[in-house]
Amino acid sequence: MFDNIRQDFRRFRDDQHDYGPVRARLNVFFKYGFIAVVVFRYGRWTRTIRPKILSYPFKLIYKILQFFIDVLFGIHVSANCDIGPGFYIGHFGGIIIHGNMGRNCSIGQGVTIGTKGAGRSNGIPQLGDNVYVGAGAKIIGRISVGSNVVIGANTVVVKDVPDGMRVTGGEVRMAPMPPRAT
Repeated sequence: MFDNIRQDFRRFRDDQHDYGPVRARLNVFFKYGFIAVVVFRYGRWTRTIRPKILSYPFKLIYKILQFFIDVLFGIHVSANCDIGPGFYIGHFGGIIIHGNMGRNCSIGQGVTIGTKGAGRSNGIPQLGDNVYVGAGAKIIGRISVGSNVVIGANTVVVKDVPDGMRVTGGEVRMAPMPPRAT
């Protein structure tokens, strides 16, 4: 748990490039996304406590914290998710995550990652490493999104996306990522 939180912290700290090193570290603790990620990591940790009966007080604390994160920040990350280290939530509100993600994934506000509705759920999305999900994007159903993928703002993804692609627009148009300048 603590190693994951350290790597999450680094992602949030690195986003504070406008400030000096001390202020950047302090600002991280006031970021809504970081607080939500720490509560998520704590919730995942409560599932590892054995014997199970000893976990109940910790799970109660998690449920209370998660309630306040949901209501105050508008961010819900299910403890059922398996999310790698370096998870970054860049903005406040309208975020629902019920899917698995790899390392160093970033999401914006208004993002939904989860199952289909209306009783037609067939599973949860699986995202690879280094995936960026833009503001308002939706990733729905049992699909696979590869590593190093950019999903543009307000894009709805309901089909598999291979590695290294950029997905944008009302209609999903996939294009390979341009090579990075060196």
